[in-house]
Amino acid sequence: QYPITFVGSFANVHQKFIPVFEEVAKRFGNNFLIWGYGIENTKSEILKKHYQGEAFGLEMYNILYNSKITLNRHSEISQNYANNMRLYEATGVGTMLITDYKDNLNDIFKIGEEVDSYKDIKELIDKIYYYLENEDKRKEIAKNGQKRTLTEHNYENRMKELVKIL
Repeated sequence: QYPITFVGSFANVHQKFIPVFEEVAKRFGNNFLIWGYGIENTKSEILKKHYQGEAFGLEMYNILYNSKITLNRHSEISQNYANNMRLYEATGVGTMLITDYKDNLNDIFKIGEEVDSYKDIKELIDKIYYYLENEDKRKEIAKNGQKRTLTEHNYENRMKELVKIL
């Protein structure tokens, strides 16, 4: 239903990604849709044109599920570590996730096999074009990411790890 989506917030700690998403909006036009909150924190008129409103809970999961590609980015707080929930929410519903590169990302998901990543605007744009044109590869990565999330990145496994730590 949706070629490219972003679901997330536009808090002050996310401002460095405004130019990245503006470029996606310019290149892909109405094929790029945004949901979330805090859009008023940005002065970007182009992103506001792509804004669809807030989305939480089942509505958010439905948007992710119906997306060919969903984009992710981490806040400045995360520094060089992949650690936000969108990694698991998007892959868990079987969506192709392209996220900003982090040093530990390949420990969580195999880059290029279960998710993909970008280090700059050009790389992100190139990968979006590639996966929109290579449906089989996009579906394969989405399926692999979903399998990894549902088998390894689930609450049962996390609680076992937490028990050991405690």
